[in-house]
Amino acid sequence: MAFSPGDLRDYLRHVSAWVWREQDDALHYGLKLQEETITEMLLLRMARECSSSGLNVKMFSRTEEGGNKKYKKIGNGADWEWFVETPYCSVGFRVQAKVLSSRITPVKRSLSFGKYEGFPRDKKQTDELISSASSAGYNPIYVFYNHPWISDRSMFSSASHPFSIAGSDWGCSIATANFVKSAPDYKLSSLIKGMLPWHLFFGVDRGCVTKRAMGHLPGGQDFIPEAPRPEWLYFAHDGPHAVNEYLIERKLSGVAYFQFQDFWDE
Repeated sequence: MAFSPGDLRDYLRHVSAWVWREQDDALHYGLKLQEETITEMLLLRMARECSSSGLNVKMFSRTEEGGNKKYKKIGNGADWEWFVETPYCSVGFRVQAKVLSSRITPVKRSLSFGKYEGFPRDKKQTDELISSASSAGYNPIYVFYNHPWISDRSMFSSASHPFSIAGSDWGCSIATANFVKSAPDYKLSSLIKGMLPWHLFFGVDRGCVTKRAMGHLPGGQDFIPEAPRPEWLYFAHDGPHAVNEYLIERKLSGVAYFQFQDFWDE
């Protein structure tokens, strides 16, 4: 059965809450899920659950092969390419994921304020994200994976935002790279001002949902419409090795293609 636009919004909220809970559980048992782990499991879940509902997901992640230096691990600054094709627009994204940190303060032994780690102080990583996205004709964005293990988790409540929302809706959140570059620091209190839960950013409705969403986000980032279909789609049938060469050449961690078929308007 095909999703309606409302069904898709509900589904994206559902998987966002799943990311929120998985991190909550992991931290409870002493684990910190990494960006790559969350991204891959999230995409896998969507591919499994949505194929019969009008959403086709194809994805490849970079593999590590020993004995060749060019296959070395690329770290938490590595990007993904996401390409979203709907009946109304085809949009490319260069994506970088960041996980909200969780620490215990040394003196009071209480949860610390929310902060995102893995950002260099010189903003070079964000500049590179913007530059590489521009070269590909894609939109540079950040995906933030959030959880409740921070002392200022009240920032996720509806009272702090102009829209009604549950805390777990922030499990997967989006911000433009321009906004992140302009932020004074990488604290939750600074970055949440430019974030949007991803069910309000991605979607299928009359017109291009993402274009409208980006128009309301701070940061002044121009929307890049009608991106060319990614090259890797044309040789994906040759197998993972061919796509892996593409990922290595572009210093990518992975690629994903979201094709929304058979959707019907409400």
